[in-house]
Parts: sequence; C-alpha cells; structure tokens
Amino acid sequence: MGAESRPPTGSLEPMDSPRAANDRPAFPEDAVAWLDGATARTVVALGSADIVTALEAAGHDVSAPDGSPERLPYPDRSVDVVVGVGGLPKDLDDVARVLRPGGQLALVWNDRDQRIPWARKLDRALGTPVAGDEPVAPLVTSGLFGFVSEHSWRWWEVVNDTSLEAMLRAELAHLEPADREEKVAAGMALYADYGRGNDGMQMPWVARCFKATVVERAWQVPHGLDEEDRAPDQVGAPEQRDQGTANPAVEPVITDGTGSELLLIDFR
Repeated sequence: MGAESRPPTGSLEPMDSPRAANDRPAFPEDAVAWLDGATARTVVALGSADIVTALEAAGHDVSAPDGSPERLPYPDRSVDVVVGVGGLPKDLDDVARVLRPGGQLALVWNDRDQRIPWARKLDRALGTPVAGDEPVAPLVTSGLFGFVSEHSWRWWEVVNDTSLEAMLRAELAHLEPADREEKVAAGMALYADYGRGNDGMQMPWVARCFKATVVERAWQVPHGLDEEDRAPDQVGAPEQRDQGTANPAVEPVITDGTGSELLLIDFR
C-alpha cells in the first residue's frame, strides 16, 4: 500500500499526511475486494492517502476527509464502507452514523512479516510497533457493529538503498527530527550490513484486515451489503455468510533464520 506516516498504535485520525513514493507495495487486489466488496461502493478512507489509489482502481467512489474534523463531513447513512488504516477511528459512533444499513467498517494493519529475520531486525531498530493480538477489541465491545471478520495477506516489495530510505522517512515522519534521523540511520546501517546496495532486497509485508457490519436494531443480526443479493437461506446460515468464511489470521512465527527457505527470500 502507499505511504502513510505511521502514528503510534491506537486511535486513527483522518488522513492529513503527505504521500511519499516507493514506500509501500501495491495493495493486493483480492484484499481490496474482501474489504469493500466486488461491486462499486461509496467509500471513505481514513489514515492512509495511498489506499485511495487501490480503492479507486477497483472502481469504488472514494473520498478522504482533510485534517482532523470532530465529525466525519458526511450525511447520516450516506456511506457504504469506511476503511481505516493503522488504527481504529477515534469516534466509532460517528462512523456508525454515516454508514448505510448493511454498511461496514473495514480496518487494515500493515506490518512487516516478523517471520523474516531482516524485517524483524529492522522493526527492532526502528522501534516499530506491530498490531497486537486483539487490535480491534474496542470494536468488538462497542455494541455498534456485528461479527468481526478477519483475513490476512502476505506479499513482497523490492527495496534498495534509495527506496528504503524514502520508506523509513515516511514511516517515521511523526517523530521529532533528531529522533527520526537516528532511527533512519539505524535502519540504513542494518541494510548496509547485508551488502545489497542498489541490487535490493525483498521487504515482506503482512496486511491484517478486519471488517464488521453496522448494527441497525438491537438484537438483530446485521447483514453486510454483499449479503443482500444472496438467497434467503444463505443469508441466515453462519457457515455460508461472508463473515463466517474468512481464513484465520496469520500468526507471526519467530525463527532464528537458520531455515533455508527464510535465508533465500531475504534476497531478490
């Protein structure tokens, strides 16, 4: 996905950060389809400017609020999907307000794959937080949304000494200049130890994705927009509903890097 200045883990502000080139891979098309559906939707994107590109490429009508408004600048029940990247929206009541019946809140956490030694070492050098075991716990307990589905995608991005520095500066843009420069230098020193230079290395990513349908009435199970066109017997069957078919989350597996499969994929 495209650039975002990584805020501290926690609530998500509407996007107000500049884009930077070459600091994320293109977001997987199948992940976009899972988050927002296969048909064109009205989508509000929060937290990352470059997710807009992936959403628009899939045919969605996408908007993103400027700055950090107290309320989302959209009428009640006017939006099909709200997508947040890197954290929960700070006001879940306001998100529920703008969603149409059947509308969904979709969330994405982008983390480097902790199974890969050099990515794990880079995050350690940068002090980068990764999504916890239950990053959407406040969503689950809010009472505003139904069942929370989860799915994860992995992909690779080739980086070199130029594009990696751009990536690190974008990720650390929220830090004070001196702290940012120290961490960028640490990350680049780690990369230099591998001796790849302009030849590049593969950066492994994991996108943890979540979605939940807004609750319209108490005690009524909400059904997402994708379910409205299904047969009535399918809508009522948990094993056939979309939220019941998501694969379990990808669990990080910490290794010592001695396996040949991990050593090989550290390089192009």
